[in-house]
Amino acid sequence: MVLILSVWGTVRFFAALRWWDVLSEFGSSLSPLYLSVIGAGWAVAGGVLISAIYRRQGWARLGSFAFILLWLIEYWIERIFFQAQRANLPFALTLSLLTVVITWILTFLSGTQSFFLKSEEYEQPVEKSNTA
Repeated sequence: MVLILSVWGTVRFFAALRWWDVLSEFGSSLSPLYLSVIGAGWAVAGGVLISAIYRRQGWARLGSFAFILLWLIEYWIERIFFQAQRANLPFALTLSLLTVVITWILTFLSGTQSFFLKSEEYEQPVEKSNTA
């Protein structure tokens, strides 16, 4: 999910840059500057988080949950305040709640916790040297 949302942020960033003139000309409800900054922010945050997941850093587990939760909050703020009314509100609410529940469950599974706590087999503990 983090990778998908990071790619989405990257696409949003480049699309805002590519269509800057069109968005400005037709008075988009969200400015091209906002779209590009938010897209770049999600891309960078996702890149950092993906790197942390790959390196098994302990904070990445909760960071993933926070990343997805913040993305949903941003989605709903944009949907409520800047987009035209849509008929699929129950579907969007259900899907958002389902995403939060699935992410919560996956974040706190014992396998997920052990993934971030277990070190690689080839890693050896650092021994202190008595030489000066």
